[in-house]
Amino acid sequence: MLLPQADLLGNFPVMRTSDPDFARDRLFKVYNAERFDPAVHRDRFAVTANFLKMTDLSLAYIDFAGVSSVGFPAADFVRQIFNVSGAARVVAGVKSEPIGPGSWSSVIPVGVKVSLGLEADCRHLVLRIADAALRRYLSALLGDEPGRELEFSPSVQGNPAMHALKLRIFQFASDYNSRGSYFSSLANAEVERMVIMKFLMCHRHNFSDLLLREPIPSTPSSVRRAEEYIEANWDKPLDIAMLARVTDVSARSLFRQFRKERGCSPSDFAKSVRLRKALIMLENPTASTSVTQVALRCGFQNSGHFAHDYRLAFGELPSETLIRSRRSL
Repeated sequence: MLLPQADLLGNFPVMRTSDPDFARDRLFKVYNAERFDPAVHRDRFAVTANFLKMTDLSLAYIDFAGVSSVGFPAADFVRQIFNVSGAARVVAGVKSEPIGPGSWSSVIPVGVKVSLGLEADCRHLVLRIADAALRRYLSALLGDEPGRELEFSPSVQGNPAMHALKLRIFQFASDYNSRGSYFSSLANAEVERMVIMKFLMCHRHNFSDLLLREPIPSTPSSVRRAEEYIEANWDKPLDIAMLARVTDVSARSLFRQFRKERGCSPSDFAKSVRLRKALIMLENPTASTSVTQVALRCGFQNSGHFAHDYRLAFGELPSETLIRSRRSL
């Protein structure tokens, strides 16, 4: 098991109930379900559900103790179900597939109704990503509008890329559950971007070959323009689509040239800029300045990772910088 799953997204509760009528009300109002058929043995019925909704993605964790069936209408977001335990059958449009413990469904496209047949003690995490966000990031990676609908291939169990995606999603759920309420808008946008980009790169779809082919080389001036844009917008989310427009090349070409000339990616460069900003804040503290506050202000959602990166960059922990700066006041 990747993580302790008993209280996954527990800080974002929707219900913990043994009342089928209350469960139906929550499923309809929070998850937009349109049908719910609980098991006939109502004395064995129980549901625990949590829900995290962000700007472009959401995560739902549901634990059904009893056999149930739930239906959802077509939507303007894609969905994928990552099963934790138990078994279920997913019917999306005319396609039907089983998912067992530790496995996942194929990506459920936009505009398709979904029905879940859930066995007893079935627990799963459902990822939703807005179609508009997927197309926006795909356009940035390609350097042009996709021109056709994004179509995902059926998921293959045992695919290493999918295992990496699953690990990222569950780790994201755990991190956000622990510290998400303290995240700045910058940190929120950054974690969304990382998950959506990982989703596009790990799945096979009708644009995968274009993403994997050698990108057209960009010019050195493109890298300089990208650096200037990142420097000027360090306190905003790294907008891949805007970066591609500013430099007039595809994101993939820019990433390749960045790696060639600077030995890092635009994201790595943005992190170095934010670390320098963090250093300035810690060297000029106010009475209320804290390491956690500075980390979140600079877009680092994980204080442990921030401390590690800061020490690599400046040779000391951020807490040591703050203590030293306060002593000199």
